[in-house]
Amino acid sequence: WLILAEALCGHGDRAFTYFMENAPAAQNDRAETRRLEPYCYGQFTEGSASEHPGRSHVHWLTGTASTMMVGCVEGILGLRPDLEGITIAPSIPKDWDCLEIEKDFRGKHLCIHIENPDHRESGIEKLIVNGSALESNYIPAALLQEDNEILLTL
Repeated sequence: WLILAEALCGHGDRAFTYFMENAPAAQNDRAETRRLEPYCYGQFTEGSASEHPGRSHVHWLTGTASTMMVGCVEGILGLRPDLEGITIAPSIPKDWDCLEIEKDFRGKHLCIHIENPDHRESGIEKLIVNGSALESNYIPAALLQEDNEILLTL
């Protein structure tokens, strides 16, 4: 939940750092110590006082994968759906120039381009949906077509 909290506070650098510190793929250099599949989160990892420090266990009992997904998708990428539409409020590392997200949302295809020309961590400068500027970063579902081009500038 720390990733989501940092992202909601607009701290993209910290949110992404926490994400990468916990991402299984970022721990492949410790695979022999970790002794867990390289794509899995463990329920717990043994501490430095243990006989096997760094070893992770019981990936099938953890809710970490879903929590990390929420932190990444709703926090860092800033895609937050509700009953009436979707908010796009990314909180990304400031050294990212841009990113693209392809998402299917309620039967509609979204092609989201996020530009970060001023190297900000968060904050929306403008949002354009299918050529029309919106006044906020909320897109009502009723505005969406079958295929949608979305440009968001931080």
